[in-house]
Amino acid sequence: MTSQDTLPFRLSEKKPSPHSISLFLKYFSIIAFLILIVIIPLTLFFIKNQKDTLYQEKVSTGEILLSQLANRATLPLLENDILNLHGLIKEMKGARGIMYVAIVDNKKVIRAHTDPAKIGGPLIGASPDPTPSEKQVLNLSKPITFMNQNVGWVVLGLSIDSISLEIQKENLSFIKKASLFCLMALLMGVGAAFLFSRWANPPISTTRLSSDVPGKSGRPSVKDSPVTRTQATILSAGIKEFKAYAESRDPQELLKDLNEYFSIATDGILEYGGYIDKISGDAVIGVFRNSPFQKNHTIRAIRCAMSIKKTLEQASQKGNQLLARAGFGISSGVVLSGPILSHEGRETAFIGESFKEASSLNMMAGPGEIIISKDVYQTIENLVSIEPLPPRETMQRTESWENFRLLHITERKDGG
Repeated sequence: MTSQDTLPFRLSEKKPSPHSISLFLKYFSIIAFLILIVIIPLTLFFIKNQKDTLYQEKVSTGEILLSQLANRATLPLLENDILNLHGLIKEMKGARGIMYVAIVDNKKVIRAHTDPAKIGGPLIGASPDPTPSEKQVLNLSKPITFMNQNVGWVVLGLSIDSISLEIQKENLSFIKKASLFCLMALLMGVGAAFLFSRWANPPISTTRLSSDVPGKSGRPSVKDSPVTRTQATILSAGIKEFKAYAESRDPQELLKDLNEYFSIATDGILEYGGYIDKISGDAVIGVFRNSPFQKNHTIRAIRCAMSIKKTLEQASQKGNQLLARAGFGISSGVVLSGPILSHEGRETAFIGESFKEASSLNMMAGPGEIIISKDVYQTIENLVSIEPLPPRETMQRTESWENFRLLHITERKDGG
């Protein structure tokens, strides 16, 4: 083998020239600068945006809890049921980020508080007699109303330090991800700089040898607590095709839409003298019973559904399309009501087949529709116009029942 034959192999072992190294460092510096100048501002922008989003999310969550507590506290506050008020407060006690919760009457006297020592005292400012540890508190409040009358307030304090700590944790997690992405981008930049430097100043061996490169205890007793059996009308409101709607919306936007829906539905039930039994998922359950001051629970439930439907339709025109998807089911029957023990204490519960029927009617209803049972229709048939629905078999029954789509109700000033 001649020296000429071995020349290409000697050239392939030639070390990179200083000029090639200089080009590599030059290109890498440019690429790294471009990567950093893009990633750093984007990271700062997303951190700020995430901070605002998380803060608003915590506030919105607090407002939803506040709204639900205000709805559930109406009757116990009117009836001066201190035990139930304490039970509602107990549900909130210990929740992460909540410093205190208080229920006050219309004279601004504290009737229930997470700190029992403050019960009976006056409401001072937004925070009932804040302690030094509660100085960094975001105070939220909501009036408790009954029949459009203000009967008290619910006051809730969110710990700003707790919110800030959660935001810092989320930001730290995002910064770690951004740093990992930046490191990967820089490694790709090293490869790109190497390719550019080889392209700008290729070694001789690259041309000659290109073919060689490879490719709990202490619960209160309910033993003597009264249990009542009464006739009631059940209203079940729910969002049609909620899953599809939720998947097409930003979580923050969805939370805001839900909050508006819950507010309108619960306010409507309370306005017509109903009781908020529970809020489960997108369903709001209202119970209407007769009282010395309010008769005709079935008519009130029907008018309540019509009022909520109208309010939701009007509000949906402002952009919240979730409101236009609400449907309603209304049934009537005998229910048992009384206090029961749960893992969180004592609370008032309603039991009856009418709840299952109202839920089934709600499932039958389309967006903006009100479906009523045969019992409900027979009670108010002289006041409404309806459209009969085909009989439907149920899993609980072997026989079918008749249901009706409510089209119109006659409004009368005498409240009949």
